[in-house]
Amino acid sequence: LIISITLIDYILAKKIHLSKNNTSRKLYLTYSIILNIGILLTFKYLYFFAQNIEFLGFNINPSKYSFVLPLGISFYTFEAISYVVDVYNKKYIPENKYIYYFAFISFFPKLIAGPILRAKDLIPQFKSFKLNVHNFYNGFQRIIVGLFLKVVIADNISSLVDEGYLVPNEYLNPLDIWTLAFLFGIQIYFDFSAYSSIAIGSARLFGIIIPENFNFPYLVNNPRDFWKRWHISLSSWLRDYLYIPLGGSRNGVNRMIFALMMTMLLGGLWHGASWNFILWGFVHGLLLIVHRFGKEISFVKATFDKIGKFGLLISWFITQICIFFTWMIFRVENTSILIPSMKAFFGIGGHFDIEEMYQNLPE
Repeated sequence: LIISITLIDYILAKKIHLSKNNTSRKLYLTYSIILNIGILLTFKYLYFFAQNIEFLGFNINPSKYSFVLPLGISFYTFEAISYVVDVYNKKYIPENKYIYYFAFISFFPKLIAGPILRAKDLIPQFKSFKLNVHNFYNGFQRIIVGLFLKVVIADNISSLVDEGYLVPNEYLNPLDIWTLAFLFGIQIYFDFSAYSSIAIGSARLFGIIIPENFNFPYLVNNPRDFWKRWHISLSSWLRDYLYIPLGGSRNGVNRMIFALMMTMLLGGLWHGASWNFILWGFVHGLLLIVHRFGKEISFVKATFDKIGKFGLLISWFITQICIFFTWMIFRVENTSILIPSMKAFFGIGGHFDIEEMYQNLPE
């Protein structure tokens, strides 16, 4: 699959570069995008769509549309699209040698879980990398750090989170929901950042530099800065290849809101074929919009200016509550308990009886 995709995109990118006709260039670009998105939709989302069509009452067998998900397809699909779009926008000259483009897409350290790289950041390094002791030492050090974050911290927190979400929702009070949301937020951060660290270290063994993908995202005091520090390669891809093409912030308020919400909805869906991921993206879109316009309200601005540095602490605290609330949405894939969990997060419903809970737990 990956060989087929890269061969077709390699040929289409060269055709885009060599063509002098804008209509032909757009046609080749469209072919490439349809190919990549179509393959991603088929393998990752067709079963999800079939399930929802069946739910609406249509006679369809969703199991016919269930496929084994190819490793890394979400990541290398985005990289393939960015390559062809950059060639179309004349930001990158396509490679003459197919092996360099194939190496860019299939480079093993970042293949399965990112970071999502651009051709200009990686392909030139394939032509000039050097093996030396310094790179090997630094790379090995990053791998060890990543393994520690993953195996010692993330995996141990993961077991607690998994057990916690097995408890029937009606036995969980707001404090339990908050605790699980907090633990999962820490777990997913160390999971993702650990993999990025291992990927960066693995590439460094060969003298290849992969940019950082996380920059202490839980230290921010607004959702906009969070997305500048969380999964940086994904958020920058969404900005450059989705948000800006959809209109961005230069075509009026309504267009900006539409572009932002579509970007976050599709960004949520990219994480998995489930409604909770779509809702996760929707809530993050709302948070970004509220921050964008809320900070311009004169009363809000005057209040935070008046309280000074204490205002930064308050905004940090509010931001973290919002972020960890979205992590609870991200984690609870069962839609039947998602709404009760969201309500319990804000103190609506739920109770806790430890004796009754253990009496009713499944074997």
